Order: sequence, then structure tokens, then C-alpha cells
Amino acid sequence: MQQVDQTVFLFLNGLHNQFFDLFFWYATDMTIYLPLYLIAGWLAYKQFGWRVLVLLLFVILTIVLTDQSCNILKQHLVCRLRPARNPDIDSLVHIVNGYRGEQYGFPSAHACNTFGMAIFLYRVLRPQRWGFTLALFAWAALMAYSRIYLGVHYPADILCGATLGAAIGWGMSAIFRKWVLRRFFERRPHG
Repeated sequence: MQQVDQTVFLFLNGLHNQFFDLFFWYATDMTIYLPLYLIAGWLAYKQFGWRVLVLLLFVILTIVLTDQSCNILKQHLVCRLRPARNPDIDSLVHIVNGYRGEQYGFPSAHACNTFGMAIFLYRVLRPQRWGFTLALFAWAALMAYSRIYLGVHYPADILCGATLGAAIGWGMSAIFRKWVLRRFFERRPHG
């Protein structure tokens, strides 16, 4: 399985040029997605009003859970070298701006965080606009692929990170919808 992962990685990482080097280098900068965050905030405020602060707390908790679960797996349980740090293939890896990431890369925290947020926001906001839903998942997919392009994650790192993030996002949205929306956000008749 490791050999297949390396072969797919080297193929995808090998599809590079100067334009995409620049594009994917800046695509990983979270400030690029500020307009998407602002739209999500506006949709949330429109739907929840001032109670959007409770939603913000769940967004923060989701990010902490996705990020920390990846860090625990990377640093203490799996300890799989990143492609750019793997002495067996590091000379074949296309690196952008000398960036190699930390030593271990399984699972991808970028994929985990972005897919976790995409699932969470999609399930909580229930956007009626297909464009916003498409943007959420395109953002997550672009962020995930950028990690392969930059040489810091294998495809399995991305798939496992995205799956873990999706599960956490799903779970956090289920808790939010069941415990928070029903108890604090629904209007109850006075009586």
C-alpha cells in the first residue's frame, strides 16, 4: 500500500510548473479564504442573529478537535515521515520555496481542518445557495490537493485527514443541531 501511495504522490507532485508553484503556495494561506469566511459569517448571522456567537464557539471547538486529533496521531501514534522528509524519495519530490513541513505528516491537518469545517458549516447553515456549498467543498479539496503539490503529504495522508475531519465536522454539527439548536435557538411559545 505504501508503494502505491508513493507512486500516486510522485505522479501528482510531478505535475508542476511556475504558475502552479505560486498558485498553490498562496492557496495554503488561510487569508485567501477571508471572503468565504465572511460569507459564512453573514449567512450564520442572517440565520441565527446575535446567537451566532454560540455557533462561533462550535466552530472554534471543531477546529481545535480536528487540529489536535491530527497532532496526536502525527506526533505520538503514527509518526509517518512526510514525502519531503522521506530519504527514500526526497530527491524526487518537487519542493516549493524550500518548504518541507515538520517531520511527520499523517494525517494531514490541513485536510482535516478544512473538510471538518466544510461539513460542519454545510450541515449547520444548510445553505440554499449551491454556490456557497460548492465553494466550501472546492476550498477543502483545493487545500487538500495543495499539500500533495507542495510535497508535504501523501494522498493517504489527505484521504485519512479529510475522512477524520469530515467525521468530526459531522459529529460537531450533530451535537450543535440536536443540543444547541433545539434547546436554545427554536422559539418557544410563551405560556
